[in-house]
Amino acid sequence: MRRFYCVVGDPVAHSRSPAIHARAFARLALDAVYAPCRVTPAELPAAVAGLRALGCAGFNVTVPHKTAVAGLVDRLEGDAARIAAVNCVAPEGSALVGHNTDSPGLLRALRQHGVDTSGKAVVVGAGGSARAAAFALAERASGVTVLNRTLARAEELARDLPGAVACGLGSEPSRRALQEAALVVQCTTVGLSDDAVAFDPAQLNPGAAVVDLVYRLPGGDTELVRRTRKRGLRAVDGIDVLVHQAIASLEIWLGRKGLDDLLPSLREAALS
Repeated sequence: MRRFYCVVGDPVAHSRSPAIHARAFARLALDAVYAPCRVTPAELPAAVAGLRALGCAGFNVTVPHKTAVAGLVDRLEGDAARIAAVNCVAPEGSALVGHNTDSPGLLRALRQHGVDTSGKAVVVGAGGSARAAAFALAERASGVTVLNRTLARAEELARDLPGAVACGLGSEPSRRALQEAALVVQCTTVGLSDDAVAFDPAQLNPGAAVVDLVYRLPGGDTELVRRTRKRGLRAVDGIDVLVHQAIASLEIWLGRKGLDDLLPSLREAALS
């Protein structure tokens, strides 16, 4: 029987996950489909219940639902329990189990590009993706600073990370944090639909690297990524991170490891 997978979010029409997974299913000779499903926050509980009733083989979760879904599944596994954010749900019998592949997907992308994670790190944003990035880097970086336009949300995330600091985005302390950062991970939706940037990469030091979880087509590059590379700094685009997250999700759903050989083909599909 054909397996059904999907991604739920709002917005979701821009997502390249359906193209990525369609290519993966073809490469793996799986009879499966993957659909984008726009779900508003008010509709989320009913949507999760519906996917359970339909026997969905697995689904991804994107903005703004990653923390809310953590409270709607039956169990949280691994990083999802620690981070309290879910972007991948897998059925186990009658139960829905929440996983987090944002964190391993980010780390895989950083390793692929040879980015050192041991220096000072800055996470821009305070939502589900930011939580995953901050928790992943807190175990590796010499320090983590969380920047967010709403300071209270940055402080809430920082309290969950030993030694982390919170600053209001655009404040003088945030400018100093960016100047001292070895790695900056941009986790907001800024730049998704226009050429806005969450911060000016001109503030960064010459050895810094930037990851932007947002992507724009064609090419995948946001204005932040373009400006960062123009300065001669290393930048990892959102397509690379998304593909690594997709591979991690597939490994969970299929119970298979070692699918990294799909990476070039899945990136090509995402950009097509």
